Amino acid sequence: MSGLFEELKRRNVFRVGLAYLVAGWLLLQIVDVIGPILHFSDDVARYVLFFVAIGFLPALIIAWVFEWTPEGVKRESDVDRSRSIALRTARKLDRAIIVILLLAVSFLLFDRLALDRDEPDSGSTAQIDTSNQFLEESQVTAVIQDTRKSVAVLPFVAMSNGPDDDYFTDGLTEEIINALAQLPDLLVTARTSAFHFKGQNVPIEDIARQLGVANIVEGSVRRAGDQLRITAQLIRADDGFHLWSETFDGRTTDTFAVQQAIAEKIALALDVVLDDTLRNRMRSVGISNVEAFTEYQKGRELFERAHGSDNLISLLRQGNAHFEAAVELAPDFPDAYQNITDLYSHILMSQANGELDGTITDDDVKYALENLRRNYELVVRYADDASQRLSVEHDSALVLGNWNGLSALVDSSLSTTGCVAAYWIHFPSAAFGKARKLKEAFQRLATCDPLLTRSWRIMAEAQLWEGDLAGAISTAETGMGQAPSEWLTRAYILALAADGQFPKAKQLASTHLRSDSEQLFAKFMIAAIAGDEPAALEYQEEFLGKHGPNDYISLVMEAARGNLNEANRLAGLIDSRPFGYMSLMQTIYWCTCGAPFDLEATPVFSSMLAGSGLPWPPVKPLNFPLKDW
Repeated sequence: MSGLFEELKRRNVFRVGLAYLVAGWLLLQIVDVIGPILHFSDDVARYVLFFVAIGFLPALIIAWVFEWTPEGVKRESDVDRSRSIALRTARKLDRAIIVILLLAVSFLLFDRLALDRDEPDSGSTAQIDTSNQFLEESQVTAVIQDTRKSVAVLPFVAMSNGPDDDYFTDGLTEEIINALAQLPDLLVTARTSAFHFKGQNVPIEDIARQLGVANIVEGSVRRAGDQLRITAQLIRADDGFHLWSETFDGRTTDTFAVQQAIAEKIALALDVVLDDTLRNRMRSVGISNVEAFTEYQKGRELFERAHGSDNLISLLRQGNAHFEAAVELAPDFPDAYQNITDLYSHILMSQANGELDGTITDDDVKYALENLRRNYELVVRYADDASQRLSVEHDSALVLGNWNGLSALVDSSLSTTGCVAAYWIHFPSAAFGKARKLKEAFQRLATCDPLLTRSWRIMAEAQLWEGDLAGAISTAETGMGQAPSEWLTRAYILALAADGQFPKAKQLASTHLRSDSEQLFAKFMIAAIAGDEPAALEYQEEFLGKHGPNDYISLVMEAARGNLNEANRLAGLIDSRPFGYMSLMQTIYWCTCGAPFDLEATPVFSSMLAGSGLPWPPVKPLNFPLKDW
């Protein structure tokens, strides 16, 4: 045996085997890192491992049978022992092994420190505490006293390429944002603005400047089966200094403990004091089901695509299938319930407006109110905090027609200090003397979600309702640079027209509004504000010829043109339909013309308004020369 061992050493079999193993290990590490970046199939790493394994024995056999000589490779039995250079070959193999080891160590360091920003230097590998607690919510007022305590959590990068990995990673990011948002001493950029930078190679300092924060969190997620690796780092934006970084290894079932650990360590790194109440508050917003987590993100993608699309109802219906799957898995999921309501609101609004939509069935209309009521109740029951609960109570009361005391509920909803706003809050506020409060509420919202176009649009519209045309124009221009949208552009055009800047308003309507319906509506409003009856009538007829019937748009146009009798007829028709009261609220808001109809023409709306505490007639912020009432 000793003779065989010595012969194996002389023929460099051991050295060849060691060099082969080290080189194979380095190859596997390279495939593991670059595979997700190049979107390799998960099978590639398995194939590489298979070929490395089956090649090991042949490599040893070749080292035993053959020898490298000055004349080339020869069978060992044909080499004169006195002329053998096996000793020199051994020294070369030793150097090769050292070089491969150095390459391996260098690559590992490169992987950890520089290969990508989302895999930071790991301060430690954390043992995940999978315990979770849910205690009663404590009401906290969000008052940010230190601008250094502000952070944006950018979308984590999915470094594996499973079919649901991107949804899973987005969900993880959103849950970290939600947990941090529970801390009153920390300003946290909301999801919409943070996700604006997904997939973009924008410098950290530029992102921080656009979002108005001092710190940025970024990270990555890798999944292989049920194995999970999450890295995260907290970066101070002004100098790029890493305040904290860590890698978490565990199983998919540990996801929610990881997100909680990340949120808490970010808070501690920013000197936010955490007590048991705040920790429990952070934990209470989490979802403890990975499949529900993923289904919600799939629904969210469809939900966002739906708004601004001509296939609104169809896409919302597809999104609801995922939201329903999410709440079946996680029954205490308020955001999913809230998104579910949107489909039924649009179904009823479409019917109240007299629109023809072939995708809406009789059963959709029959059960829409019941579905709305049930899902609003579930949002209120499982709301993450008092601000969300109050905003949903407002929407539920307005949408379901429970208007007794509505004015006080509007005031309470507008006074919340959190980064949340009721979806329909602009309808019963701006036109009824609450435009200033509406503007202030969305100024607060824009602080934590500066790239949310809805904030800029409603701020500009609120200023329009206040009669502050210069302010509305300035806000709209700033918002269009930050978060442009069709409806924000519409508000800008309306403010320009009201300010007498008709040529610029017309040009913007033609060049900045993509959809034909938006262009025609904007051009009609410009003509009506200018008092140009023939042009207004022409745009009205063209709009209804292409995009009608739509009784709510017809009512706005008839009112703006001063046709009281026709406006009253349309208002009465809408009032007689289920959900007509919401269509009439919508008409008042978009007309910006004061009362677009007489209360006597709308007995249902009139009786509801009487108990709401909202005044009549509505504010008349803009002058329509053709309308004399």
